[in-house]
Amino acid sequence: MESEIETLFEMKPYSLSQKEKNDIFSKAMNESVRFHYEKSNEFRKICDNRNFLPENSSSIEDIPFLPVSLFKTFQLRSVPESEIIKTIYSSATTSNLPSTIFLDDTTSKRQTKALISIMKDFLVSKKNFLVVDQKSDLDNSREVKSRESAIRGFFPFMESMNFCLNSDMKLDLTKIGDLPTQNCCIMGFTWLLYTIILENEKNDSVKDFFKKIKNPVIIHIGGWKKLSDKKVNKEEFNQKVSEFFNCKKENIIDIYGMTEQLGTIYPDCSEGNKHVSVFSEIFIRNTDTLEIEEVGKSGFIQLVSPIPRSYPGISLLSDDIGKILGVDDCPCGRKGKYFRFEKRTEKADIKGCGDTID
Repeated sequence: MESEIETLFEMKPYSLSQKEKNDIFSKAMNESVRFHYEKSNEFRKICDNRNFLPENSSSIEDIPFLPVSLFKTFQLRSVPESEIIKTIYSSATTSNLPSTIFLDDTTSKRQTKALISIMKDFLVSKKNFLVVDQKSDLDNSREVKSRESAIRGFFPFMESMNFCLNSDMKLDLTKIGDLPTQNCCIMGFTWLLYTIILENEKNDSVKDFFKKIKNPVIIHIGGWKKLSDKKVNKEEFNQKVSEFFNCKKENIIDIYGMTEQLGTIYPDCSEGNKHVSVFSEIFIRNTDTLEIEEVGKSGFIQLVSPIPRSYPGISLLSDDIGKILGVDDCPCGRKGKYFRFEKRTEKADIKGCGDTID
């Protein structure tokens, strides 16, 4: 019998209306919940504390969520340690503690397939990537930082790859080598791209270099993190990026996602909206009551996906604030929910999650 989760990969990521998606996605989530309830002591404790028993008819909204902070303080696994092939460490945030995510072969393959399926809807062909970062050790080691993991995720879309920062994280055009001037994608982390722009926007030789690249696609991920004091709004950021890298604003793709749910990413469409694919679901929860909010209301972003198998990260409550803008009616033509990320809360105190797993 084919897994309900695997059937998701037979579909195009944004081809189903929300109504068409609900039944298929619910079956996949119920399969995932039953697996983690049986295999993960921590997930089972949270479910039991919420008086939640996995059943085929369980509503997605009722599945207990885990605060993402749990992955910073607990090593959560749903498979034996012998099955782990890779460990991902997120960048430390205000807590100074990284999340630790354990991947088995099944989870790794699912995440890769989901990311490729999603990004094929935005990048129709392979591109020559210029990565705004220093050259990393991108071998196939068992322990990987989230920044390296993010770059690796785009390997299937790379015709070529060049890095442009030196060991001091400064722009060094001599490191680029022979970069084609067409069919290019400039990729970097949001805070790092903006840093490079601020440091070089009055440098004529740098500006002349990027003028030679014809209408590149810009992909940025990861938020502001180390540059929170210089954070600007989306419109101002896109204006700066458009001017510096000589690109159209509609070709700037901001990708939202979490290390704790790799693969199920949320890129901007040409309208600037983030779309929810067939591989995941989101809800917005009131910051005081944690009840689900209606369309147009802001709250904590909850991310739901059956993709993780090796760890119980299938229903996560983030400390990010966002709101759902609409369903099935984005002018870009993609179906399903679409939303906006608004901000990250500082030291959010998220309660009502079950709440202890000690």
